[in-house]
Amino acid sequence: MKMSYIIDGYNVIYALGLLNTKGGEGRLEAARNRLLAYLSESFGERSARVTVVFDAKRAPRGTQSEQIVFGLNVVFASGEKSADDWIEIAIDQSREPRKLVVISNDTRIQEAARRRGAQAWSDQDLLNDFDTDSQKTRVEPDRQPDDRPGPDTPEEVQHWVDEFSSIVDDPELRKFLDQDRFA
Repeated sequence: MKMSYIIDGYNVIYALGLLNTKGGEGRLEAARNRLLAYLSESFGERSARVTVVFDAKRAPRGTQSEQIVFGLNVVFASGEKSADDWIEIAIDQSREPRKLVVISNDTRIQEAARRRGAQAWSDQDLLNDFDTDSQKTRVEPDRQPDDRPGPDTPEEVQHWVDEFSSIVDDPELRKFLDQDRFA
């Protein structure tokens, strides 16, 4: 059964200790980016079924209320709605709440999920899920020495250098790599 996930963004940022207390302006945006990069990598192929909800009062200037970031659906709750309100409405409107996992340490959100039959996870449940997934993917079948791929030929190396040389000039990638996201 394919599950969908709704994540209380700031709740998980604080719970996982991703907000650097030093740094001043831009530290909240850096924490958001660290969280989104981590979630995207950890969810992998499931990323398209993940929605991360943040309160809009802390959104970066000029940010759209709904966007795709690192393959994740990102929502900045706006107007009179808080992120918690947005999540509760999404839970209530879910057509298949049994296929929904809501991730927040907030009791109000967890109770709303359980009332509809959705799964309510804490940040620790999320980390445990990632640990279980990574253990599954770490196990490799036994290989015989002859099954190992050989070294690339000089032509193959040049092909890949040519293929990816323009990536250095990609402004989105540069912006992503220039941030202090793993501090």
